[in-house]
Amino acid sequence: MFKKFSLFFLLISLTLSGQNKSQDANSFTKELDQKIPKLLEEFVVPGAAITIIDDGKIVLEKAYGYADVARGKKVTTKTGFNIGSISKTIAAWGIMKLVEDGKIDLDAPAEKYLTRWTLPESDFDAENVTIRRLLSHTAGLSLHGYPGWTPNDRLSTIEESLNGRNNGPGRVEMIMEPGTKWKYSGGGYTILQLIVEEVTGQKFEDYIQTQVLNPLGMKDSSYKIDKDILENSSLEYDNFGEQIDFELFTAQAAAGLHTTIEDFTRFAYASLYAHKNNKKYNKVLANKTIESMMEPAPVSNDSYGLGYQVETIPNTTYKLKGHGGANTGWHAFFRVNPETNDGFIMITNGGAGHNIYRQVYCDWIQWKTGESMGSRCVIKPSIAAKLKTIIDAKGASNVASAYNDLKTNKSGDYNFSERAINNLGYYYMGKKELTNALAVFKLNVDQHPESSNVYDSYAEALLENGNKEEAIVNYKKSIELDPGNTHGIEVLKTLNVDVSNIKTFEIDVAKLNDYVGKYQMAPELVITIAREENSLTAEPNGQRKVVIHPKSEDRFYVKEVEAEVSFSRDANGVVESMTLFQNGRSLVGKKIKE
Repeated sequence: MFKKFSLFFLLISLTLSGQNKSQDANSFTKELDQKIPKLLEEFVVPGAAITIIDDGKIVLEKAYGYADVARGKKVTTKTGFNIGSISKTIAAWGIMKLVEDGKIDLDAPAEKYLTRWTLPESDFDAENVTIRRLLSHTAGLSLHGYPGWTPNDRLSTIEESLNGRNNGPGRVEMIMEPGTKWKYSGGGYTILQLIVEEVTGQKFEDYIQTQVLNPLGMKDSSYKIDKDILENSSLEYDNFGEQIDFELFTAQAAAGLHTTIEDFTRFAYASLYAHKNNKKYNKVLANKTIESMMEPAPVSNDSYGLGYQVETIPNTTYKLKGHGGANTGWHAFFRVNPETNDGFIMITNGGAGHNIYRQVYCDWIQWKTGESMGSRCVIKPSIAAKLKTIIDAKGASNVASAYNDLKTNKSGDYNFSERAINNLGYYYMGKKELTNALAVFKLNVDQHPESSNVYDSYAEALLENGNKEEAIVNYKKSIELDPGNTHGIEVLKTLNVDVSNIKTFEIDVAKLNDYVGKYQMAPELVITIAREENSLTAEPNGQRKVVIHPKSEDRFYVKEVEAEVSFSRDANGVVESMTLFQNGRSLVGKKIKE
């Protein structure tokens, strides 16, 4: 089936080609200046902009590539970008301004300030959903993040969005006891957005503009996408470098800020509360307020404050505060160290932009601390982008031979994952280019004959092309490899295929509790396995929860990201570890004793 989810697990070797930390700033930034254009080309990202602050001074602030490829318009330091969830950090400043002004009590129930909407009834006490907990994602709420709306859509009101008219994610509701666990909720920030409007009597976008953005000198930034913002904005592009629709957001506080690298550098300086010239940059909040926002909140796993992510570089005392952000076609990353007055900001306008900022960020950390960031840093371009250039130029008839040639002669240059090829197949399906889609899916079947998912995808394309009998054969093969493929079984039923003799696997639900717990997969990665009625879910720290489906006893699969999970037991039959398989790699984690 079509996969719209971002990569859930990243299993790559812990190697890094970084910088020597004794390297001076000038030579380091010169190397980045040469590296970034190459990365843009490799990952098919049209443009980017970056700022690096070292000991309170800007050592690099520069734009690269194109804001509009078709018109040859280049990115400048004044070009606008959406920064996704980093929008939450600026929204948090707006809330804390109201706290400082005595208009909001940080520890008061959110519903104290709400008249236009109330939390749906649940088994939990809404009085415990406080402003502080909304800011720190500890309020026990649903709704991780939001897709955007196209310019042709009618944007929902804030109330409609909270009630579920939000393009997919569903309504915001309490799903656990507030204050007991950290769970990322963009929906919580939409509640904060509504509170700003209720308390101030202004639109959220207007309040933040006058009380936060303008006082910080961020006059080319806005949550309101008007004519001026659009004229100065980059276009946005997908994973294959093709222009896509410009997204708009009802959930402005969670995902809707548009800014430039120059403006956001001003915000980075305002966040450096210990900088000797902080009063010059920050005319909004008291330094002690900003410092408190960067302190980890209770039950946040020391990873989140009030609108700021908190990160300590392994094997060092180097502590960073900031946020990451991603919307379709946009990726951004922001970190500051107030103790050393250092900062890193990078914004991009392509679907693969995260692959660029991650590598540059790794280089920066290596330069600052001498420490490798491990698995974040070794990223290869997708083979799918390369295959697309071949297919678009020459057609799909020779795509298999082109793939084999690349895998034989340039195996170290690309990510040859099953998932990457599948994504390309669905790209062509989305464009109704079924000849190309079928060729790509068939290539994936030939390359990964033991994968249930590739047969399922190939069958889907065959069926859309009218090849019913061949589709049935491939759906059956998919189910044979994965008896838990209920989607394939349901499709066969709609095709009037007798499925009574198809062997499926059903796990003894009484055994599901065997797997429940936390597994330490890496120093920075803990995966929580939980039971929800008769199914299991997996949730890595700081990422979204997904259902894991049983293939056999002790072996499960993650449909959204094409990964498998297996559990191992000790001599007494007690589950003691978990192994994650994805893209031909594996990662083992021990169960944490609690």
